[in-house]
Amino acid sequence: MKNIILVQPQNGLNETSYVPLGLISLAAYIRNDFNVKIIDLRFDPSEDLYRAIDELRPLAVGFTMLTGSCIIQIIETSRKIKEKHPEIKIVVGGIHPTFFPGQTLRNPFIDFVVVNEAEKAFLKLLKSIEGGGSLWQIENLGWKDKDNQPQINIGPADFIDMNELPMPAWDLIDVKKYVKKLSNIPSERVIDFYTSKGCPYPCSFCYNLNFNKRKWRAKSAQKAADELEFLYRRYGINYFIIHDDNFVVDKERALEFARLIIAKGLKVKYSIDMRVDFFDYEFMKKLKESGFCEVRVGCESGSNRILKEIIQKGITVEQTIKAVETAKSLDIKLILSFVIGWPTETLEERQQTIDLIIKLQKIHPKAAIYPLWIYIPYPGTNLFQKAVDMGFEAPRSLVEWGNYFWGKAYLPWLKNKKEYEMIHELSPFAWYNKSIATLTNRSLKNIIRHLLIKTFRPFVLFRFKNNFWKFPIEAKMTSFFKKIFQKSIKRYDKFVAVNFKH
Repeated sequence: MKNIILVQPQNGLNETSYVPLGLISLAAYIRNDFNVKIIDLRFDPSEDLYRAIDELRPLAVGFTMLTGSCIIQIIETSRKIKEKHPEIKIVVGGIHPTFFPGQTLRNPFIDFVVVNEAEKAFLKLLKSIEGGGSLWQIENLGWKDKDNQPQINIGPADFIDMNELPMPAWDLIDVKKYVKKLSNIPSERVIDFYTSKGCPYPCSFCYNLNFNKRKWRAKSAQKAADELEFLYRRYGINYFIIHDDNFVVDKERALEFARLIIAKGLKVKYSIDMRVDFFDYEFMKKLKESGFCEVRVGCESGSNRILKEIIQKGITVEQTIKAVETAKSLDIKLILSFVIGWPTETLEERQQTIDLIIKLQKIHPKAAIYPLWIYIPYPGTNLFQKAVDMGFEAPRSLVEWGNYFWGKAYLPWLKNKKEYEMIHELSPFAWYNKSIATLTNRSLKNIIRHLLIKTFRPFVLFRFKNNFWKFPIEAKMTSFFKKIFQKSIKRYDKFVAVNFKH
């Protein structure tokens, strides 16, 4: 059988090293017809990839592509592959090439793009490359014709029944590397996996509108619980980050999943994503009995007008407050996300979001808050056209998208872009409410980080409470120390990896 290499690129200094779930699912789907090797460039140096290519001479190298800095790495890596092995085909898939197939194909080092869900189209493409079949017969595929012009054959969103997919190819990755990166407490062995895809809700900013066509599909509770049990017994995993877009679309399935965990005698904990309008005390109490302990929630804004008219989220600020109160009563941990810079958002509404976050942390001290993200318009979402009408200009090339960062303010309606970027940069300091006693991981680097944040937090919190952004001396200092700390830790981790490998 021919060889295929699948690659997970880096996507920024602060990226969490989650399992490349899409790649291990894809590998499982094609492994009956091709030999598959997975290389994760967040762990392995590029030289390992080039060495594998020299040894295996793969038919194709496939990359998963998100918007952001990973694009630059994919382009540079593909260039080097093509210089030495021009016959090897470069294939990219994922959210970004799905939204920008033509633009992605215009890059000279990329041969094919797979649009939407990859399994069917990628397997057909590989067989076509191997046997010389027609590309036009493959739906949801993009390629270049003899004149080097992009050709894209978009078919219907023919999603695979998740119950028909094979078990992801966990054996093709070093699971313990991911466990080590994701686990902060010695007694916990953490890994992420998913049980469903998509979300049926019409949030105007969300990629699901175009990528998953608002269709939610799921593994049965039995299949999901079986995979959890496999990871529990094979790798000793006892904490699961369930990375579904919306785990509880079907509450009965969620409850059956919980019942099966209990029936199997699995002593585990798990976290999920859920909307605030699904927070129900009795429902969550039943889930908790099976190990449910944490929930991630997109709250988005502290303004009811923004939530209703702009985001079309279908929730209210009052529901968010009630949800946090419910989680507090059950001692369920929370991770909440908010965004600023929405189209038509006023400074008063921005401050409403900040005030709400501060209020929620007082209600539930175990509520952690993601950094305050700055809104970025994305094609394929309903809100994109409104952003364009208000003067937003999207990047016009793949390289430009590669230099696009989520903490930067690209929005023409923001009068003081630097102010928004400072709010994003400082927000982790403002929301930080831990003490030494509550630190779960007391490694040297975590203690240093904790002391650094505690030093600056009172000054930062004053700014957030009073909407005061002038004279940002400590903002520059924290940004400087943060970069030094992150680079030092990265060098330290690399030193340990090189000198203490077993």
